[in-house]
Formats: sequence, C-alpha cells, structure tokens
Amino acid sequence: MSLKRLIARSVDVLPWGVRNRIKSLPLVAPLQRWLVNSAMKDAEFVHRITAGPATGLSMRIRLPEDKLYWTGTWEQDVTSALAAEVTPGMVCYDIGSHRGFMAGVMAASGATEVICFEPNPQNAGTIEDLIALNPQMKLSLQTIAVGAADTTATFEVMPETSMGKLSSSSFQHGTDGQTRIEVQVARLDTLIDNQVIAPPDLLKIDIEGAEQDALKGAVATIEKFRPTLLIEVHSHDLLTSCRQWLAERNYRMHVVQQDLDTITAANFHVCHLVAKPA
Repeated sequence: MSLKRLIARSVDVLPWGVRNRIKSLPLVAPLQRWLVNSAMKDAEFVHRITAGPATGLSMRIRLPEDKLYWTGTWEQDVTSALAAEVTPGMVCYDIGSHRGFMAGVMAASGATEVICFEPNPQNAGTIEDLIALNPQMKLSLQTIAVGAADTTATFEVMPETSMGKLSSSSFQHGTDGQTRIEVQVARLDTLIDNQVIAPPDLLKIDIEGAEQDALKGAVATIEKFRPTLLIEVHSHDLLTSCRQWLAERNYRMHVVQQDLDTITAANFHVCHLVAKPA
C-alpha cells in the first residue's frame, strides 16, 4: 500500500469520539499535521467515512482543507442533532446543501429520499459527484434557490467560493460576492403543488440569512405536513422572527448549541434552531 493510501485510511483506526480532539494530543497532532502537509498536500482521493452520523458516505476529499469531512466530524454537534431527528422512511430536504455532507448524514440515518437544493454551480457540481459516488443512497439535486416567491434573483458567490447568498440576504452585509449570477428561485409550496418533489418530513435550511424567506414560501407545506426543521440562524433578529413565525404555527423549539432562552442580542452567535410540531 502506498504512503498516500496508508495516510488516507489512517483515520479509520481512530474512534469517532476522539477524531475531533486529536489536534490537542501531544506528539500525535503535530505528527499528523506533518504527514498530511508533506505527503498529502493537494492530494485528492475518494474516502468512505467509517464513523459518526455520516458513516457509509463516500466523498471526494482534498487535504488538508477537507480534514473535517475526512474524519467525519464536520459540524459534529449539528450533524449528531440532525441524525437524531431522522427516522427510516423520511423524505428530507437539504436546503443550502453546500457539498452535500448534511444530505449524506440524513441518507445514512435512514431517509428514503434526500433532495438537495443548491444554486451555486461549483457546489452543485460537487453534489452531482457525491450522488454518483453513493448510488446506494437516494440523493437528488435541484439547482435552484428556495425563497418566498417564484422568480429569478441575483446570487452572489462569496469570497469563500463554496459559500453564496441571494443578494437580498442580510448575511455578511457590505461584503460583495466574487461573482454574481442569475438563479431561479422557487417556493417549496409551488414545487410540491406541481408534484416536482415529494412533501417533506424534515427540512434542514442553511441559506445564509434567507431562512425566513424559505419558511414563508413553504407556509402551506409546513401547516399541512408538519415537518421537523433544523435551521441555521445567522442573526439575533432572524432568530426572533423565526421563533415567532414557528410559534404561531404551534412548533416547539430548542437550539443545538445552548439554552434557547439564554440567547440575547449581546451574546448571540450563529446557532441551529430545531423546531418540532407540538
């Protein structure tokens, strides 16, 4: 076995619970960094994740930037919470799918269908590759943005090119995207009414500040089908408005990272709101 192949598989010998802590281990952490940076820099390989919520998902990895995907520890607290909400047979949406890792977590947790929504062309290409690498998982891709209206809009690819937002979003206000493209925006209600997609049992929404627009465009879906939601929230104002909107529809909520009732404008950090029908 080549050195690169040996290093690529070396993570498999570590229990998932210690993979995220290896960077703090004396001797082990610097040795791993040296091996990865010297032998694996810019090396690309397909890796099957062997522990954690994404167990069984194959991804194309480039080190060192994809280290957290390689170890299966990307947003460890959030993926664990997401996996806990999935039961076999669910239809799940990954809205703002990025590279499809969260979609893979939902599929690995028993979802029978996971629909990725991703208008960023670079990310969409990565998700198409992920789908091809995982034929055992029912993953599909919609290359559109989700919003409050059926329209077209300007989409800004941010300086970190894997990220992007609709120009109407307040996220990273004052920061211009590297490029701007026109994308199709659709209401989930419209897509479901037109039988383009199946109704959801679970929605994961991470669209850089436009999360409430996605809720408004899915009001009939949410009121009729009562899905569970996991929403990445980028501001205290957005947290307040999402809480109010969901409470009006008889949802109970908690935040993954901390006690929801302790969050104030002064101590707010990006967080993940879990909402379940009461």
